[in-house]
Parts: sequence; C-alpha cells; structure tokens
Amino acid sequence: MAAVAPAVAFRAALQRIGFNVATQNAINENGFDTIVDLVSVSEADLDRLPKHLESWRDPDLDPEDQVRVPFVSLKRLKAMRYWVLSQRWLGVEPAAANFTAQVLTDTMQRMQDNKDFKTATEDSEVTKPIAFAEMAKWSKFWELFTTYLGRVRGAAEVPLRYLIREQAEVTDAVREAAYDSTEERLIATTVHTGSHYALDNRTLYDELKPLVIDGPGWGFIKQFDKTKDGRSAVLALKSQAEGLAAKLTRKTKAYSSIEQSVYRGPRRGFTFDSYVSLHQEAHNELLDLEEPVSESKKVTDFLKGIQDPELKAGKVAVLGDPTKLGSFQETQQFLKTLVHTMQQQSKLERHVSSVTKSGGRGAGGGGGSLVDKIKGGSYSREQFNSLTQEEKDRVAKYRAEANKKKKSKKHEKERKRKLAKAQSERSDDAEGGNSGDDEPPSANAGAQFGSNGNKSKKTKSPRS
Repeated sequence: MAAVAPAVAFRAALQRIGFNVATQNAINENGFDTIVDLVSVSEADLDRLPKHLESWRDPDLDPEDQVRVPFVSLKRLKAMRYWVLSQRWLGVEPAAANFTAQVLTDTMQRMQDNKDFKTATEDSEVTKPIAFAEMAKWSKFWELFTTYLGRVRGAAEVPLRYLIREQAEVTDAVREAAYDSTEERLIATTVHTGSHYALDNRTLYDELKPLVIDGPGWGFIKQFDKTKDGRSAVLALKSQAEGLAAKLTRKTKAYSSIEQSVYRGPRRGFTFDSYVSLHQEAHNELLDLEEPVSESKKVTDFLKGIQDPELKAGKVAVLGDPTKLGSFQETQQFLKTLVHTMQQQSKLERHVSSVTKSGGRGAGGGGGSLVDKIKGGSYSREQFNSLTQEEKDRVAKYRAEANKKKKSKKHEKERKRKLAKAQSERSDDAEGGNSGDDEPPSANAGAQFGSNGNKSKKTKSPRS
C-alpha cells in the first residue's frame, strides 16, 4: 500500500491540473509513476509532450475521452516539476498530496518572478566587486561581494548568497522563522546538499578566486583550489579578515584616518565632501568592528581637522549649538551647506568683477558701452545676452568692418608681393644681358637698380 499511495496521489494531482483519465494513463505509460519522476526530464522535454502523446489517441473514443494535453494543463505540469525541484532544494521530500491549488498558484508566481528577473537583468551587466588588495579594506570588499552574490542566481534559482550564510543546516526553527521577503526565506532555507549545491558551490569558488589571487587572501583559500569548495574558501578568508589581529589593524587604521585628516580649504582632488567621507568611512569601520565613537567625540575630531580660516565662524556657530555638538550628521551638513554657499558667492563676485573689468554697462567701465570697448570682438555668453538688439547690431557692424579691413590688408599684401616678384624678374633679365661681357661687373653694379637706381655716384680716381 505504501508503494501504491504515491502513484495514486500523483494521478489525483494530474487530475487537479486538468488532465483526463486517458491522458493520466498515457503519462503513466511513459514512465511517470510518481510526482518525483518529473525531475528526470527538463522543461523543454515537457514542451514536446503533446506531440509525443499523439500516438496514444484512439479515434474510436469520444473527444472528452481522447488523450490530449491542454495548453494551461501543460503550464501547470511544468509548475509541478518546478515545485518538486524546489522542495528538493529546500531539503523536503515532495509529496503529490501537498501540491494543492494554492501551492500551484504560488509556484507559478515564483516562476513568473524568476522570468521577470531574468528579463530585467539580461541587458544590464552585473558589476563584479573590486579585487581584495589589503586586509584593512575587508569591510568594503565584503559588502560589495555579498551584494554581487545577491544578484547572481544559481542552479537552485536562488541568489548565490545562500552559500555564505552563517548557518549551514536548515532546521525546523529556520523554516518556521519570519522573513521580510520570499527571497530572504529561500536564501535562509535552501539546503547545502544535492546537485544544485555542488554546482553552485563550484561557481562560488570560480567567482571568488580571481578577486583574491593577487592579494593577501590567496594564501588562505589556495587549499580549496582542487576541490573548488567555494563556501569553505569564503569562510576561511572571512575568519582571517575578521580575526583579532585583523580587527586591531583595522581599528588602528580607522583612528589614524580620523587623526590625520585635515581640511585647509578646497584643493585639487580634495574637497570638503572628501573630508566628510574620510570621517564617515572611518566611523563606519569602527561601528562594524563593534567600537562605535560617541557623537560628541565625532564632532570634536571633525572640527579639530578643519583648518580653513573661512570656516572659523562656522566652527564657532557649531560650538555654540548643543544640538550640533551632539550630532555629527547635523554638524557636517551645516558646514557643508556653508562651504557650498561661500563657493557660490565667490563665483558670483568673480563674475561681477570680470564684467566690470571688461567695461560692462553700469559697472564703472568709464561710462562707455561694452560694445564700443570691445569693438565687436569676443564676448562671454552672459555679456552678449546682456546686450540690447541695437548693440548686437553694432557688434555685427564692427565685425563686418574688421573683416573688410582684414581682406583689404590681405589684398594689398598680395599686390606688393606680385610687384616685388615682377621687379626681381626684370632685374634678372637685365643682369643676364651682360653675361657675354668679358669684364666682370663692377662692385657697385647693383646700385644701378632698386631704390638707388636713379642716384648718381661719384667715382674716386685711383691713386697714382
């Protein structure tokens, strides 16, 4: 009887999802005796089921008694197969009697959610975390790595983050606990056994290895390289990075960062936001190490590092406000707003000064128009937009005149060049006419041409 019950329950489940008796018999004759047999085929195999069962049709029977696979029933059969697999992933032996109408609805919704997730992420690249370069940066690496594993789904259609949870065994208490979402429940209750775990565990190792192979963590996971045991490798690295020695190193670095950070005003690549981030990251690290700093101490250290004279008044304001003295968030937001306001005011003053020096109207530019001072030259966008239409027309006129003068100068220059070239050619011809003389030209022969060509020369008689 115990062997018959699962088969009977499976036929009843097939009837609930819409298969008639003839189709149930045909499915049984194809080797599906119990619901567990569904895991032996893939979803694609089930898509070929309608065509495969055509040979089981009996033309002499009434239509309602024919072997047939309705479209909706086929979708439900796929959901039944998926449910059987998910029960195995959760460490529960599937029973056909438990595949109720509500379970069917929930399973189909989960399948749709998985398809929606794949569709939403297929065009977006999941960014891998940066390589683990030093133990002191473990917290940041761990946050990025766990976030990454939360976006990558494995063979169990569950985020790979289930592999690195603290507890390995899934107890009844874990299954019965309350969770914020279905995904969190699956991460907590998917078992670390079975073919899905073996495949996902190997995938985890392959994801981790490139991130640590060139850093200080490689020596602690190399022992798992042959077995590709991803979970053991991650836990070994985590244990080393969060050990007592590593924690002391991280604490020292965090306190040193707070002590050495100084803000003397904006510098290239270092702004007030950069200064705030240094303090915030250090406090986050200390909080993660279970050594939080009091709010008043945070504010005191923060003010101590600010050595910008322009923020002296702001520091005094903080010291006189008990609310800000007791809140790092309030203090840094107040001073950040003050820095931003001063920077905006400084830009405005520089702009006004620039317009004044350029001869802007009403800016003390000697009473003349900005257009007349620049004479149609270059204007900033703000300057040009401030001109009237009449002034813009005058700018166009000045520029047209300037272009005309430029063309005239170019034409005159070209005319002189051609004239000089012609004169040079005439000179060459004149010199060529004397080439048959036996007597070489006198030393001052060149004076006959050019600017001295019409001037008479006195020839000194040779000394006797």
